[in-house]
Order: sequence, then structure tokens, then C-alpha cells
Amino acid sequence: MIREFFSNRTKRTIMLMGLLATGAATLFCCGHINEKKTVVINEVCGNNFSAYENDAGEYTDYVELYNSSDKDDKRVFYLSDDRKNLDKFKVEDIIPAKGYLLISISKGEDGGFGISKSGEPLYLSDAGGKVIDSVALPALSYDVTYAREKDGRGGFTALSPTPGETNEGASVVDYRFIEEPVFSLEDGFYAEGTKLKISAFPWVRIYYTDDGSVPDENSHKYKGEISLTDASAKDNVYANEIMYPTYKPPKHKIDKANVIRAVAVNKFTGRKSKVATHTYFVGFDKKDAYKDIDVMSLVFDPEDLFDYDKGIYTLGKKYDEYKELGGFTGLPDSEVPGSFTDADGNTVSRSFFTNSELKGREAERRAHMTAFDASHEDSFSQNIGVRISGESTRFVFQKSLNLFAREIYGTENRFDQSFICNNEKKVRLRKGDGNILYQEAFIQSVMGDIGIPYQESRPEVLFINGEYWGIYNIREQYDDNYFKEHFGIPKDELWAEKNNAAEYGGAECDENYRTLIEKICYYDMSDDEIYSSVENEIDIDNMIDYYCMLMFFADLDIDADHNRFLFRSKEPGYGECGDGKWRFAAYDLDVTCEDPAFDIVEYYREAGDGMFLPGYFYNRPGFKERFYQRMVELTENELSYESLSKKLTEWDGRYRTQSIETVRRFENENYSEKDYEKKLAELDEFIKTRKEYVLESLKNDMENN
Repeated sequence: MIREFFSNRTKRTIMLMGLLATGAATLFCCGHINEKKTVVINEVCGNNFSAYENDAGEYTDYVELYNSSDKDDKRVFYLSDDRKNLDKFKVEDIIPAKGYLLISISKGEDGGFGISKSGEPLYLSDAGGKVIDSVALPALSYDVTYAREKDGRGGFTALSPTPGETNEGASVVDYRFIEEPVFSLEDGFYAEGTKLKISAFPWVRIYYTDDGSVPDENSHKYKGEISLTDASAKDNVYANEIMYPTYKPPKHKIDKANVIRAVAVNKFTGRKSKVATHTYFVGFDKKDAYKDIDVMSLVFDPEDLFDYDKGIYTLGKKYDEYKELGGFTGLPDSEVPGSFTDADGNTVSRSFFTNSELKGREAERRAHMTAFDASHEDSFSQNIGVRISGESTRFVFQKSLNLFAREIYGTENRFDQSFICNNEKKVRLRKGDGNILYQEAFIQSVMGDIGIPYQESRPEVLFINGEYWGIYNIREQYDDNYFKEHFGIPKDELWAEKNNAAEYGGAECDENYRTLIEKICYYDMSDDEIYSSVENEIDIDNMIDYYCMLMFFADLDIDADHNRFLFRSKEPGYGECGDGKWRFAAYDLDVTCEDPAFDIVEYYREAGDGMFLPGYFYNRPGFKERFYQRMVELTENELSYESLSKKLTEWDGRYRTQSIETVRRFENENYSEKDYEKKLAELDEFIKTRKEYVLESLKNDMENN
């Protein structure tokens, strides 16, 4: 159990182990108990997702106590959810005068309890076993507290969280809802003039919006059926939001869907329903650009994306911090430099100073998702969590997004339907990089063709709050579900290293991986015993294939600590890829295929120790021949121009139209099909001529090392 003390703005954290009471008689010896009720329960959160992170990095339930007296309180207290067993958690820390004690609550090996998300009583008792305060907690949504509106006194209500601070600035949160309004149409694709009806119980008024914003009593009042038309004729709204200083909103009206959000309000009690959200694509039957392609609608509270303080898709407060640091506050954005050198001689880049740099739980935003298949007839909807993903995409215009299915959003911890892999709980909408937006996904699929584990993806057109947001690759993720579904490796047996750090398996995994890399780099591979031990720890064929692919496609954005992913099962016994050997998986291949004549092997050699792993095996008899012949074999088959050109033509057919429109939407209003074909021809020329150069590069390296 963790406790934090707050007096004014000072915080201190102490770790406890959930000690149990030693007996009421002993506790009475601690001193006289003041009968005056000065310490009370002030705030409780039993469904903490991102409201409070304790000093141990945990998001647990928490209880806040408040001392209303003018003196520090040194008494012993207990917290419990059971009136017959009051001494579950011992509270023996000083509570500062007019201050707060924040207590992190969780079940542990030494006892304790967890606060039920469905509601339960909570008791605060003294050392004599007397209940001095209690509260009956209702069922609340995540990151909502049950707290006193005025510190230390008055009744409880649902409030926004203020752990360790006064409750008097918190917002009241609705937690008792009436029935949602009912829509006559499911989400879908409809013809112009389709009529939508919205109904609710008697004595209820319905208010709605048609721009994705959250409806309230100031929104459109529903008076009768709504005739749906193609919303593309409306002015752009969210596309005009400036998410980076160099972004220029499109001048043309982008395609739009009808997003209708409605709330019911009882006209006598004022109680509201939750917001009902539906998305309708009207007139899209006449738009060939969307034929036979998956479409997704994400609807957010606009403030969650574009608010100055909390919006995750905007310049926001973080950008003003950059301007203040550089002394650019009075300059227009067009004159603010992209970087500056601070007083210590360090380069400060604008790229890392937008709200999109916000990460972790605190930067996850709720969204209503509707996903349509390529026929646009089958769809499913659910509430999900969304975060900005990746590194470089945070400061570009079209940003990659991670989508999370979680119980806190009212569903199971998985998506109601699978996108690619069974039982998915996280997928990524990955923006395209490079000259051809699908180039990275294309290369991953080629790697998959020869048996390298890869992230399968498919094209997905995205609309945010009804506005066209371009084409993405919806992609499965390297999480525990991926390795369980594809290779049968359970989570507790999974070890994975991403960017030279343990993703799964912790310190034990990290130590095993680093020991292996050190052995490869600094031990003599010509020694049979050493080589045999390495061969038992890493799949040599997988390593060779992986590097052949990197070399052929000339991956320039990789080194020993960056954009590299390996995995294994902790113990053997889980199939071909669960034999306890490390294997490389395809990962982040954005900077590739730039110059067919580029000497990639020399580039990898210069990247430092641990990068070009095959080079450390050169003194192993027969290894050079094995490596070179595998590259020849691949360039004559899966990496031949005939094979790659055929595959590229298929991908072009799926992506061409939407790729062009995405560039027009975000980058260049005048981008044309001719421009696209020029870039496609460059990629085609690369795969046509690359074989000669990569074989020569590898041969020269083997002769000189």
C-alpha cells in the first residue's frame, strides 16, 4: 500500500506492505483518541485507469483522507470494505494539518482489499475499532471519484479526480443515466434522402449534433425525422485544426460522413442519457474511391483531440512551452524556427513540443468506433481507447493511432470482431511513410512470404468525426496475443526484445538477450563448442533471412538499439517458433528502397558493434557460402523482379486511388496520379536493379573481412 501526503503543494510517498492489525488492546496503548471527527474520507476512486499513478508506477484504487484540524494528526486508523473486519489496512502515517493523505489500495500477499468497481461500502475506523467515517460507493465509470464537493464536509457526489488536491475545483460527473435515444437506422452506407428517426421515452427531450461534437441542451432539438444527405458539401471543420506549424489545411472540401450524436434529457428531472453515436455514409455509392475497401469511423469529443491543454492531435500547450523556451512567444508561427540551441549548447527541436508528444495512459482518449468491411455491408461498433503511436508520426500531419479494446469502455478486453488476428485487444492504424504510402507494409508482407514473423495489415480508410482522414494500414501488433495466436506461446512464457530493451520477460529476458549478443560479437565462432551454444540460442537461418531482406531493401533506419525486434519462448515446447531460440521479426521498415546502388553492408558495418550480426560468423567454416547462397536463392525467387513486380502491381491496385487522395488531403493539394506513378516507377526500378548491387556489396564484404 502506498501513501502520499499533501500539504499545500508538497508531496511525499511512503511504501507500506498492507500490515494487518495486531489487536485492539495493543492499539489502544498508542494514545488517547480524540472523539472529534477531524479526519474523514474525502475522495475515493475504485476504477482508476489514468487518474492517478503512484510512485511505484501503479494505477491502483485510492482513498484520500483529509485532516480539517489545525494540527497534524498522528493517530492510527484503519480502512476496510467489511464492517465485521475493520482492520484490513492499517493507516499510521501523519496526516498534515489542513492537508491530505493519499492511500493507494490493492490486494496483496499480506492481506488488504480492492475497492469494487460495482460499488460497496468503505469504512474508516480508529485504533479502538470505532467507525469514525463511512461512505456507500456507487458503481462509477473509470477515472471518476466519489468525493465531497467541499473538503472534509458535506455529502458525496461523483467528481472528476483531484488526488492530493482540493475537491472544490472538480467537475460534477453524471453517473445515473436514463435510457439512450434509439436510432431507426444502424451505422452504414445509404442513398441520398434516407430518413432517420430518433425516439425516446415520454417526457424526454432529444438533442443532437451533426458535426461530431458532444450534444447538450444547447444543441439541435430533435423535432422530427432527419433527411440524410451527402455531408461532403459542408465546410471542413476538423481538417482546419493546426496540428503542426507547417501544416496547411486542404482548400478543397474533403469527403465527409454524417455523424449524428444524440442525448436524451428528462424534462422534469434534468437527468440525461449517455450519448448515442451513429455514422452514416450517404451518397458514397457514387464514389468509386471507396469501392471494395474497409472503412472506419472514429468519433471523439473534439476537446480530446484539439483542446489546448488535453488535446492529443494539436499543437496546444506544449508548443507554447517551446516558444517560451526559445524566446519566440511574440513571433507568428511562420517565423518560429524549427529548432534552437539552448544556453547549455543543446539543440532543442520543435518536433518534440506538441501535445501529440503526450504518451501513456494519460494520453489515451475514448472514441466511438464503427468498422465496415470492404463490402460496406458488415460492420461493428464499440467504444475504444485511442492514442497517438510511434515516434516520427507525432510531428507529421497524418498521425498513426493505436486502438485499444478495454473493459472500462463498456466491452470485453478485445475487439468484438477480429480485424486480422483472433482475440485482438490492440491494433494499429499505421500511416504510410516513404514515397509510396504502402511501401513498408508491402516489404513486411514479402518478409512474411519467406517465413519471417511479420505484422499483417490491410488498407483501411479512416474518418475522424465524420471527416476524411486518409488511408492507413490497419495492422496487428507484437503483443502477447499475437504470439499466442500465431505461435502458441503463452504470455508467461514469452520473451521479447524491442530496441534493445525487454518488452516481455523483464530482467531475465534482458540478461539472456544481452549475453547472447555479447557472445556473438566477442567470442570465436570458429570454435565448435561456442558455435553450438549460440546455434542452440538463436535461429541462424532466421537471422540470415532477416539480414538478406534488410540488405536487399536497403533499410537505413536501423541499428543495434533501434527498430529491431526479437522474440523467443522462455522454455522450448511451443511449436516451431517456440523452441526457446531467439528469432528476428519484421519491424519498422520505413526508410528503404532509396538507392539501388547503395552499399548497405558497409553502412551496417559502420553502425557499430552488434548491428551486422552475420559478419561475426564469417570465420565459421562454410558460413560465408551459406549466407551468400541464400541471398542468391532469394533474389532468384521471392526477391526476383518478376515476383516482386507482380506483388507490387497487386498492392498498387488496392491502394492507388486512396494513396493519391491522402497526399492531397495532408501534404500537397496539387498531387496527381502522374506524380504517384513517378514515385511508383522509382520503386519498380529499385526492385528491378537491386539484385546486382546487393550481391556485389555482400561479395565484397566477404572478401575483405
